[in-house]
Amino acid sequence: MVNETRNIQSVERAMYLLEQVAAAGGRVRLNDLAEQSGVNKTTLHGLLNTLCALGYIGREGKYYVLGLRLREIAQFLSDEDEKLRLHFRALVEKLHQSSGENVYLAVPCGTRGYLYIDFLGSGDYFKGVSPRGRREGLTTSAMGKVFLANIPEMAHSLRRAEKLPPQIGAELQQISACGYALDLEVAEAGLNAFALPLRRNGRTVAGVSVAGPAENLPQKRLVALAEEAMRWVAAFQ
Repeated sequence: MVNETRNIQSVERAMYLLEQVAAAGGRVRLNDLAEQSGVNKTTLHGLLNTLCALGYIGREGKYYVLGLRLREIAQFLSDEDEKLRLHFRALVEKLHQSSGENVYLAVPCGTRGYLYIDFLGSGDYFKGVSPRGRREGLTTSAMGKVFLANIPEMAHSLRRAEKLPPQIGAELQQISACGYALDLEVAEAGLNAFALPLRRNGRTVAGVSVAGPAENLPQKRLVALAEEAMRWVAAFQ
């Protein structure tokens, strides 16, 4: 069980720096990192030098870049993500064809978020921009709540760290009972969504979500799509 009350700040900062370099396209200047992270330059230099020595960060002139050692570490995860994408691809396509809206495939990422690994867009609401690789929080979306409702250790870890709003408890019980989560313009104004858990060998390994403009996905249609999708999901468990 993850205990978030025992986090080590220097490790959190180092991982955050890696994420910031990645978000900048794999290369970023020190001044930009300092401004984005809020970490003073002395501490920042120390963290970056350590990451450089370990091969997780490199230097190219005035820029810090992602190190090649990350590729070696990430290869296994890339392979596993590809297996999940292939396994659930037919489901993602079926949901996209049925709804005409954006469909997302995501996996849990630590105890604080989830990561999109596949996407089919309608070209309407998000103008075809793929969210692959983007990390999102757990407590503000249908996808996140599906993970919290179906992976007890994630909810327990957040609750123990006092990062799980009390009012979500009853909502998670309802999601567990009905099998899906709804988001009616909570995460984003004008956007409705539903999400379902995806299991392999009885374990929740991913989630799938359909999202689009509220006028295209009013609650009644959203519920009907979610219930229909639950029947399809059974073929992929």
